[in-house]
Amino acid sequence: MKGVRIVYGDRAIVDLIAQSEMDFIYLDQQHGVISVRDIYEISAFLAGYEILVLVRTSNQSSVNISLALDAGAHGVIAPDIESADQVLEFVSNTRFPPSGSRSWGAFAAGQRGYTSPAEATNPICWALIESTAAVAHIEQIAQVDGLDGIYIGRYDLALSMNVPIAEITIHENHNSAIAKVRIEAEKVGLPIGTSGDFEQLASQGFRILTVSSELELISRGLKSYLTTR
Repeated sequence: MKGVRIVYGDRAIVDLIAQSEMDFIYLDQQHGVISVRDIYEISAFLAGYEILVLVRTSNQSSVNISLALDAGAHGVIAPDIESADQVLEFVSNTRFPPSGSRSWGAFAAGQRGYTSPAEATNPICWALIESTAAVAHIEQIAQVDGLDGIYIGRYDLALSMNVPIAEITIHENHNSAIAKVRIEAEKVGLPIGTSGDFEQLASQGFRILTVSSELELISRGLKSYLTTR
């Protein structure tokens, strides 16, 4: 799967991305300026496209997860996951009773085609692994029922390991930690993801591939254009 991180949410840019060969976008509430209204409008705007709309919530709270899903997102990337118990709570917050604890909020139900909790499909759940504690518990994390993927925050993981950001692709300890996550995920058939160079990451076993934010893509494109003038 290939996708783009969205931090600003301009509708014209999102439209161009949806017309590309990307499989998903993720709206970044943790490090971007994405509001619940943005989630609602972008989800509705992209309803006619074959592209998934995911939300990286600002934290793991049930309120933020419910709001993102109520607004029409197909799924959630939960940050700062460090234990199996946190994953259990995360998954529960995305499911309606009796499978979970999510509250029924129907303001986006029409655009997703359901009118009752029983008709709603289970949202996509990706856990964001970004600390040494998460890596230490990755075997238990990966085995939680309802988890659909593991996303590695390489930069925050590097910070938690006291690894210089400039060395994340070559530092032995950092690479070993990522390999451990990949191995445990593969044991249970979970895809893993991160952001960076598609070809390089695919060769390392990543199946969820995200390029940088839409703003950085524009910046790169402009720089590339100017160097050819």
